[in-house]
Parts: sequence; structure tokens; C-alpha cells
Amino acid sequence: MSHVQCLPPELLSYVLELACIAEVPAQTQAAHILGRVSKLWRETVFSTPAIWTTFYISKIGDPRSFDVPLLRSGALPVDVRVVDEATKLKAAREQLEALARHSARWKNVEISHPDAFDLLGKAIPLSLPTLQSLAVKITCQRLSPSLMYFYSFPEYSSAPDIDLEWKSRLYPSLRQLDLFDIEVRPSETEDFLGFLHAHDGLERLALRNIWQYDPYTPPRTVVLPKLKELELRGISSSEVLRWINAPNLQKLVVEKSSQPRYWTTVDIKSNYATANDVTLIRFSTAPDALRNVLGAVPLTSHLKLASTDLRVRYSFCAESILTENELPLLASLHIQGIASMPRLKAVVETYEKTLRSVKIHCLDLGLPEESFIKDYSERDEALAWMKDQTTFKFDIDHSPDAFGGRYQSHEDQKCRRKMLCPGERCGTRR
Repeated sequence: MSHVQCLPPELLSYVLELACIAEVPAQTQAAHILGRVSKLWRETVFSTPAIWTTFYISKIGDPRSFDVPLLRSGALPVDVRVVDEATKLKAAREQLEALARHSARWKNVEISHPDAFDLLGKAIPLSLPTLQSLAVKITCQRLSPSLMYFYSFPEYSSAPDIDLEWKSRLYPSLRQLDLFDIEVRPSETEDFLGFLHAHDGLERLALRNIWQYDPYTPPRTVVLPKLKELELRGISSSEVLRWINAPNLQKLVVEKSSQPRYWTTVDIKSNYATANDVTLIRFSTAPDALRNVLGAVPLTSHLKLASTDLRVRYSFCAESILTENELPLLASLHIQGIASMPRLKAVVETYEKTLRSVKIHCLDLGLPEESFIKDYSERDEALAWMKDQTTFKFDIDHSPDAFGGRYQSHEDQKCRRKMLCPGERCGTRR
């Protein structure tokens, strides 16, 4: 202990700050415990504002308990996190109202809660001058083990009849916006796009399942010149791809909804022409849309195609589209759900001058029970050819099942014998 006491005050303060951050979300409790070690530590902890800048909303939280930490944090920006799903709506709103008196210092806000829609609409101030990151996610209400017998799946809370007032929200310093399952109704689409237009300093935008119904098609496109990363998940219509123009985009993730009705040919123009890292999910049932997107991202160097329905007997094969729409800079190809190893070989041969990495999934090497292919010779020949190539790295990744877990076995016995999946995670039955 004597050596620790000899540390310079600045170094001791930094060490204690890291120790408290490592105990998230019990950061405040850790600070009080460290303050009991010695008088020096107590003075250092209480006089280090950075230790007191993160506030968690919890079911046992008391709005009055924020007064002292807010005072100790000085004038530093603070982070507000609502991640305890057990917190009742009333308790969460009371704690947020207590922190709202210092809303001019809010820097990062994260809400992951079953009532996230209500909290965003009624507890988050409309004006936050220093806010840089806003992440709002609706989570399902966890059921107790005794109730799991009566309910097969936990239910998501439906969106309440609350106006989120996108037109009135002003966050001039906003750089990152993540909205998961926060519904934007057709009548609110224009206001939401106006909100994005007013916050053209965004660098990351992630929208997941926010348009639950047939979206209204606005007459304009929002330009976000500083946007580097765009993630659109659960998109119900290809028209959504025309709403945002990101002239300096680097990473693009698009996941279409399982309903292909509204996914038709659409002119994306040059909205995402600079993207070099592209991930497309569930595009096997919308070949025209897949062609459109690939044609709109000519500078793609890293491409991932992920889908669970590419193995269906009559599905459209992404390999054919890749061969038709050549990407001159493609260096990395990751496909989950290939329909044919020989066709994948043809794609690799098309891009042999630029490809440096190819990754598929272990499940692609075995065949599903309903498969009509019984001859493995062509597949094994193409697989051997891929493994023998030296111009690119060939990997076989693990395939998650429908619930995100690990497949325990494959239908194809050859895959188990060859142990093609790394780490022996699915090569043998457990």
C-alpha cells in the first residue's frame, strides 16, 4: 500500500477512474468502495469529476441520489443510460426528470427498455445542445420461469399513441443515431426526414424496423454529407433506399423485411456510390433489388451476403448476380447461404485478380434435409479447389441457427469427418 500512496495525484486519479469504469454499471458503488480504502483515495475519488459522469436508471434508483454525483461531476458532459429492463415506467420517468435539470450537459443517451418509445416521447428533452449519441431500443419484457410454461414467446410492447415530435427535436451536436423498433408512422415520415435533414452532421445512422407499415413516399431525398455508416434493417420497401443520400458513405448494411411484396426495381442513383463495405441481408427473394444495390455500390471492396433462404430449392442464386454485376475492387467476399459450391467457384474465378479473402459457412457444406441434390462430387471438387488456392484466404465460418445458437450437427457426414468448421464447434454432436 505504501507504494500506491507514493503515486502522483494525477496518476492515482487516472487509475481509480479506470477501476470505476471497469465496474459498469455499478460505477458509483465502486467509487464509494474505493473511497473507503484511505483518506487519500477518498479525496482523490471525490475530486475526480470523470468518475461521476455516468448515470444509470434502475428499478432501485432514487432521483435524489443523483444530486451529489452531479455536483461532483463538475461541468463535464454526462451519459444517461436506461438499460435495466425491470425498471417500471414511472420510476424511469421520475429519474430522467431529475437528470433533465442538467440536460444541457447530456452527451450520450442510451435507452434499452420495453417502454423505450414512451420514454423517448415524454422523458427525453426536445433540445439537447451537447448530445452526440442517441440510441433507443425497444426490448421485450422478460418473463419469469413460472410464466414461460404459459407463454411461448415474450411479447413486445406495442407503440403507444404518442407523438415523438421529430419536427421539434433539436440536437445540434448529434453524431450517432440508433433507433430499433421505434415506429415512424406514415404521417410522421416527412417530419422524421426533416429531423435528419436538420442534423446533417450525423456520422452513423442505424434504423431497424422503424417503418412497420407501407411507408409514405416523400417527394425529396435527405443529403447527409458526413455520414460514414448507414444501417437499414427490416426495411419493408425498396423506396426507402432513395430517401437518404450519403455522398461520403463507407459502410452500408441493408436488411429487407421478410415480405418481398414492396421490393421492386428502384433507381438508387449515386446515393451510396462511395460505400466500400457492404452487407446485404435477405435479398435472395428480391433479385431485382439485389442487382440495383450492387450496381449502386461500384467501389465495394468488402461484400457480405447473409440470408437463411438462399438454400430454398427455387430461390434465386446470389452467385449468378455477382457474376453478372462485376465489382472491380472486390477484395473480400463473405456469403452465408450459398446454393452451390461450383457456382461460388465461378464467382471466385471472375474476381480472381482482386479477391484476397473468401468466407462461407459450415452449413453450406452440408445439405438440408429437403435438398434435391444427392451428388457431392462436384461440391467436393470445388471445395478442394478453393482450399488449394494461394492468391486468397479461404475460411469456413460457423453457422448460427435460427435462435443465434450453434448447430450441433450436419446432415452431411463428410462435413463432420473433415472437421471443416474451425474450433470443433459443430464438427461433432454434443
